[in-house]
Formats: sequence, structure tokens, C-alpha cells
Amino acid sequence: MPSMLKPEDLYKFKNPGDPQVSPDGSKVLFVVSQADKKTDKNLSNIWIVDTSGGKPRRLTGSGKDRSPRWSPDGKRIAFVSERSGKAQIWIMEVGGGEPWLLATDQIVRSAPLWSPDGKYVVFTARDFTKDHNWVPYPGAPEWDRKRASSQASKALSGKTQKEDDKDGVSDVKVITRLRYRFDGTGYFGDLRNHVFIVAVPDSAPESGEVKGDVRRLTHGDYDHDGPSFSPDGKYLVVSALRRDDADYQQKQDLWLVEVATGRMVHLMDGAGPCGNVRWAPGGKRLAFIGHDRSYGGSTSSALWVLEVGEFIKDLEARAGLSVPPPLSMQDALNVTSGLDRPVGNPVSSDMRYTGEASPYTWEDDNTLFFLACDRGATGIYRADLRPEGAKVSCVWHDPDKTVSAFDRAGGKTILQIGSPVETDDLYRLDEGAGCDGRLVRLTASNPWLDKVALGSFRRFTYKGDKGWDIDGWLLYPAGYQEGKRYPTVLFIHGGPHGVYGSSFMFQCQIFASRGYAVVYTNPRGSESYGQEFAYACVGDWGGSDFKDIMAGVDHVIDAGVADPSKLFVTGWSYGGYMTSWTITQTTRFKAAIAGAIVADCYSMYGTSDIPYFGEHHWGGLPWEERDKYFERSPIAYVAKVETPVLIIHGEGDLRCPISQSEEFYLSLKRLGKTAVFVRYPGEFHGFTKPSHKFDRFERMLAWLNYYASA
Repeated sequence: MPSMLKPEDLYKFKNPGDPQVSPDGSKVLFVVSQADKKTDKNLSNIWIVDTSGGKPRRLTGSGKDRSPRWSPDGKRIAFVSERSGKAQIWIMEVGGGEPWLLATDQIVRSAPLWSPDGKYVVFTARDFTKDHNWVPYPGAPEWDRKRASSQASKALSGKTQKEDDKDGVSDVKVITRLRYRFDGTGYFGDLRNHVFIVAVPDSAPESGEVKGDVRRLTHGDYDHDGPSFSPDGKYLVVSALRRDDADYQQKQDLWLVEVATGRMVHLMDGAGPCGNVRWAPGGKRLAFIGHDRSYGGSTSSALWVLEVGEFIKDLEARAGLSVPPPLSMQDALNVTSGLDRPVGNPVSSDMRYTGEASPYTWEDDNTLFFLACDRGATGIYRADLRPEGAKVSCVWHDPDKTVSAFDRAGGKTILQIGSPVETDDLYRLDEGAGCDGRLVRLTASNPWLDKVALGSFRRFTYKGDKGWDIDGWLLYPAGYQEGKRYPTVLFIHGGPHGVYGSSFMFQCQIFASRGYAVVYTNPRGSESYGQEFAYACVGDWGGSDFKDIMAGVDHVIDAGVADPSKLFVTGWSYGGYMTSWTITQTTRFKAAIAGAIVADCYSMYGTSDIPYFGEHHWGGLPWEERDKYFERSPIAYVAKVETPVLIIHGEGDLRCPISQSEEFYLSLKRLGKTAVFVRYPGEFHGFTKPSHKFDRFERMLAWLNYYASA
């Protein structure tokens, strides 16, 4: 008899991801991540499998290894590991032998990037790049520069305050920037992200370690990310906004870095965010992911191609320090504009590993393969560049499955695919006509799930507010009997431009395994339905999006599955906002679980790490649009709440600060409402500790079980 899925089963899942195909197409490297109960961390190791099939083989076993990348000749692998105490680059010979350390003073923050000749590796790391005249702020104490410098040195060493609290370094934070922190990263301090290059020895050192000859390629007190080598190895292109008012801009530019000298040249003036740059094989084109802010912060990401051959030719023909004027986004081709779908995979899953896999790759100078999401299911597409523009065609797409990552090399395409009833695994795609193709499975990571009672699923479309077509997914309870009604849990995604869809969600299957029906939908505002659909929630939180979601609940009731007397609602982030909003607007739900909520849009603006988000979504600056902010805040209607609510929040959340939950909880308790507040120390917006995830799932299940039986 099948067993039920349990919260503690999160420690059993093995999640493969970040596939990297060898240059000759014969093998694929990948990472397998697994939650470890003993260390309370997520362990990751590097594996390899033949693209023709066969048994996968583990290459590393430290539990601290990630981001494997093939050398250009396919004879070596560079990867990032923390086995030495901090993130460093390690090298492994494919022919055999133990990996060895390419030691650097810097803490590596990116996947390693090989130079085309295989002699160097490039990576990003933080550095203190203030000039000698810099002071923290006008009027600061004379010794304050030393305080900042000492804090920077300590951060760069990898030491924490707890590890060395007697070193005399001040723990005082001095803030002068508009953007001074970021969720998942924490406070920036006075450090910037830079690009470094290190030489790789021709042979492995006998000692197993060599001190790398490191050189910083970027300069200035600016952040630089996403380096990509030109095919001849002369240049890197990086994303950066090298302006003193960078914190007040919502864009990035592209810069050329001459590898031999470190000279930096402004290549393209961006109109919005742009990154994930990849040079075409011939060196005259490069591609990047980004958008032009035509719909503000709600503009969908697109794949762009920029002709750079003439720019570089002009640059190299000039004498001295003369440089050509930068190109602009108007010089770039939006390859996916006609597709009107976001590039990459935005579909949510709480049981997945993707690493830093790129959402696209060049096949040749005129052909790109890329991921794009359509109606909650991500597939792989091809773009053929022609003089008149780009022709985009589908390579493989299944509305019931999601490709979360891919790689292509040596004529082989490897896809990382999952579904609502299958966790991600790796498959080789043998292309067919149109969107069809044959999948050859290369990994089977969680065979134990075959003996677990999971809920089957049905994808459906219904009419939302104003007659709009809205997609939903219904997970039937394990052992479902037609004609019987079941307690039903509504899950609401984050974003608001997040996407639910055809991928595995552990927290949903826990409930389906226990006899609940589960429903989740993509109301207006969700990505993967076109730009107009994604933008439709802006300025209307809690309006038509709320009506779309409620219509999805009605659909499942009308289908004879959901028990209208036993409805429950939960969500995280924007989903936490919508859960809180829902219980202020209706008493239909017996109980609610609100995670990482937004309760007060006005106070959220001044406490979140993304202040521009509020300006865009809620209609302007809060002191100019006070009534708009308050009108769509759950806190404004807290007196109407009758639904028992469990509030969950990470204490270190910088995206939706925990003060949002504090406001809502305190107001509920002051009014004598039924509310419980659970706080998780040390967690950002997304939880990382397995023990905290386990605790969260246990509490969710116990809370709804109690009210389902009441």
C-alpha cells in the first residue's frame, strides 16, 4: 500500500540541475542537491553521465561543490567549492585524479568562466574599491574611514562577527546609499562586485593546492556582473552601471573590458536591466537577456542580439584613448518580441536545483536556442537570425511539463524536466518536427516516490474577472473518488509576476497525499501569458486579480471536487499579501496560512530592499498617493477578519520585512481575533535551512488538519 508524503520526506529528495554538456557532446555534468538533517544544510555534489545513457557517476563527495564548467578542450572541469572553508575554484582532470585547489584571497561569487584558450578562469567577487580620498560621509568622525576599511577586510576574509568577536572591528552599520541591502545577500557595506582573472597551471600541483595569480579586471566603485569572453579572448563584456547615481537608475549597461590591460569601454547604453551576456562564435554579435522598461518594472524579459563587430573594428582603429560612442538598445534586435513570452523559466517549484545555468545558448552565428514560458509551462525554442529579423520556432514544449534548465553542445541537447507529479530529472532531446521530439531519460533521482501516494493533476481554463481566460491546476487527493467532495487548499503564487504551472511542488503534494484537493491558478499579473496580461495587476492589487483567484475556487467547487464548507487558503510574498487580503474580504475560508506577507503598502515602501517596486505597483510615491496605498492594504480592513490565520515569516526578510507580519498580527490580537505568529531566525525571504522548511510544513499541515476536522 502506498505511503503518504510527509514533511520529513524533504530530506529524501535528490534534486539534479545545472546540466553542462561537454564540448564533444558525449557527457553531461550536473549537480545533485539534497537537504541534510545532520548539518541542517543543503549538500551539493557534482555528477556525470554519458549523453548516450548509462548509470550516472558521482565525481565529488564533499557536499559543498557546485557550478561545474568544462574547459574548452573538454579535458578539465572547473567548479566552485566551500570545502576549504570559503568559496574557491577547484580544478579536476577529467582523465582521473583528485580535484585541486586554485586558491585565491577572494571569495568566489559566480560560476567559473574559462578563457577560450583554457589558460585562465574568470570569476566575480566583492572588493573594497574606494579611493584614498573617500570618506563615509561629510561630517563623519576622522576615524570612520578606518572603521569602514576594517569592516570590508573582515567581510572579504569570510569571517563573521560570531567567529571573531574580539578583533576590535566595529559592528556599527553606516548607511549612505539608497540601495544598501538586498534580500538573500544582506547589507552591502562598502563593497562592490568586481571581475577577476586567474591563471590555471598546465598541470596539477603535487600538493593539491596552488596559490592563484589573480588580477582584478574591473575598476571603480561600481558593481560588475556576468562576464563573457569574446571568442578570440581579447575582451570580456560585463553588465554594469558605472554612474554615481546608479542607485537611482533602474537599468544596466554593457561594457567591454580589454583583458590584457583592464581598459573599460562603454559598449551599450541600456534602457532597462540587461545581463546574462553571451558572445556569438564569430565574435561579431552578442546576446543578452533584459528589457527596455516599456512597461516599467513589469516588462517581461526578452532575448536580444546586438551587432558589435563594427564597434570593435572602430575601437581598434582609433589611436590613444579615443573611443566610439556607445550603442543603444535601439541598435539591438529583440529576438522574442513576436513570441510575447518571458525568456527563461519562471515557473515555481519548491523542490528544484538550477544553479547558474543560462536560459539560452548560441548554436552558430545565426542560431540561438532558448527557454521561454507559455501558459505556465516552459519549453525550448529556436531563433534563426535573418536580415529581415528573427524567426522563432518551437523545438520542444509540453503543456504538462516544465523545462527548468538546459544545455546544448556537440550536437546534443540536455533538458532538465519536471511536472506536477514528477521531480526534475535530466533528459536527452532527440529533436523531431515542430514541438515534438523524443526524450531519453538520463537520470532517475527519486524512485522512492513510486511508492508514495501522490495526487494526480488536471490543468483547466476558466473565466476570470471581465471574462478573461485564466489557467488553473487541480491536484486531486490521493485515492480520489469521483462524486466525493474534499477539503480544498488554495495556493496563491508570489510575484505578483510569478507563475504556477506544470512543475513539482512538495508543499502541495503533501496536502494531496493526505486527502486534500489542491488548487492553484495564474491570475492576471502572472507571467507567461503575454505582456498585457502580466501588466494587468499593476495599480490594481486586490482587484481583478483577487476576483480571478476566487473564480478559480468556484470552478473547482462547481466541478464537484471542492467542499465549499472546508476551504483553506495560503500563499507566500505576494501570495501572502493576497491571503491576508482574501481574509479581509471574505469569510469563505475556514483557516488561512499567510507567509512573508505585505499588510501595509505604505510602511512596506520604506522598509523593503526594493523601494521602486512599490512606486510602480501601487501608483506612485507613498506620500503623494497615501490613499491609494492604504486602500489596497489588508491592514485597512483587519477588523473584518473572521478566519483563523497562521502567520509565518523569516526574521531576516528584507524583501517583505517581518514588520509587515508584526503589524497585521498585533492588530488581529488587539481585536481579539484568532492568530498565531511563527518567526524563523536567520531566514531571508526564501527559507534555506532544511529544519525550518520542515518545521514550516509540519505547522501548515497541523493547522489545516485541526480546522478541517473542526
